[in-house]
Amino acid sequence: MRRLAVLGLLFALAASTAPRRVLFVTYSAGFRHDSITAARAAMDTITAQSGGALEIVATEDLSLLSAEGLANFDVVFFFTSGELPLTDRQKQDFLAFVRDGKGFGGAHSATDSNYAWPEYGDLIGGYFDGHPWAQPVSVDVEDPGHPATQALVPSFRLLEEIYQFRTFSRDRVRVLLTLDTGTVNLSAPGVNRTDGDFALAWCRNYGRGRVFYTAFGHFDDTWRDPRIQTMLRNALLWLAGDLPGDATPRSALPSVSSGGVVNAASFAPAPQNFVAPGSLVSIFGSQLTSGSSLAAATLPLPVKLAGASVLVNGSPIPLLYVSPGQINAQLPFDLPPGEPATLQVSSATSLSRAEPLLVETSASGVFAILATGRRPGDTISIFATGLGAVSPPLPAGMAAPLSPLSRTLAVSIAGQSAFVRFSGLAPLFAGLYQIDAVIPPGIASGPAEVVIKMGDRPSNTISFTIGP
Repeated sequence: MRRLAVLGLLFALAASTAPRRVLFVTYSAGFRHDSITAARAAMDTITAQSGGALEIVATEDLSLLSAEGLANFDVVFFFTSGELPLTDRQKQDFLAFVRDGKGFGGAHSATDSNYAWPEYGDLIGGYFDGHPWAQPVSVDVEDPGHPATQALVPSFRLLEEIYQFRTFSRDRVRVLLTLDTGTVNLSAPGVNRTDGDFALAWCRNYGRGRVFYTAFGHFDDTWRDPRIQTMLRNALLWLAGDLPGDATPRSALPSVSSGGVVNAASFAPAPQNFVAPGSLVSIFGSQLTSGSSLAAATLPLPVKLAGASVLVNGSPIPLLYVSPGQINAQLPFDLPPGEPATLQVSSATSLSRAEPLLVETSASGVFAILATGRRPGDTISIFATGLGAVSPPLPAGMAAPLSPLSRTLAVSIAGQSAFVRFSGLAPLFAGLYQIDAVIPPGIASGPAEVVIKMGDRPSNTISFTIGP
């Protein structure tokens, strides 16, 4: 829906205004990328796909970077390298162009430019500091709300030469995309960053103007990739001021509230943080993400959303939803009951303190009841979590198969033991159990309470109405 909204706004802009003019500069004073030809062709495609909202002019004529030349453009976008031969007046004019309300963007080696011009390094947000990897990688969307990255959530893979940066700080830019460091070798030669923070796209405000940078662009296929073209098109429209998007820098120091790990169904207070293998849990706290909220849209569930992850005993677990104040996640099925465990939230480059978990065989909670019949002898379906390990085993975050995984338990309806026809993982869901139980005979019509009980620990109660 968000993608359709962006497209609708794009075509509305094209119909009502003159195209925004973009100066695409591909001057190479240092290493010249073979992908410049593909980059220029991609900009032609973006122009066509914009429906008249953009007019992109590719050039290597640096004389256009003057007050007079820049007056004809709304955005300047660099795919450059080396020390550009600009006069002091041109540099002042260029900075004033952005500061006074226009847009500046850069791709890949735009950060491998103008090392002797420190104001440029401040403008773009950092300088190139080596590329230790050139391989397929996974990229996480840290800001799913920005128009440049909305179509990429929650993550994607591509082949790229991955840059790292110096003079880069999250205090000055808003990070949009980050490298999934689990897809690279952090011990590879040339890795200079020790904090694990490899931003791959960011934006910032500069005076009244806007700045966007992406580290992508080394290979021809990057520029030909429709996903990257969509990112660039929306970034250019944002730079021109035609698409809204916050550029406020964000950082997070995640903190889990005391007793903040609870059963996701009951939200019952659990000061001991007791949980069961495979449970769906809700984690409450502050700054659990750097500011974004995002729900998982596909199965298997991702282990990172909007730059946030949850670690149990140091390993990431599947996530259903993240926000600054609440995260919903699924615990591993192989957590051994009776043994200590810890939970931490990681956001950006910060890690919360470790929260102790007390792992028990079961810690059940009821979400809802589906009753097609409500009379004694009819079968109701109860949807719950926290019923514990399953046999055969199943990795957390995966959709349960259509062939159910069986398990038995006691169910109470209106205080009476109910016959259980089936108890196991709900087919095609992750972490959700389904219990098919028969309404006991002799129960009077009216409200009735359902309780799941495994061992000595009952679930929360949930009510439904028994018919006459």
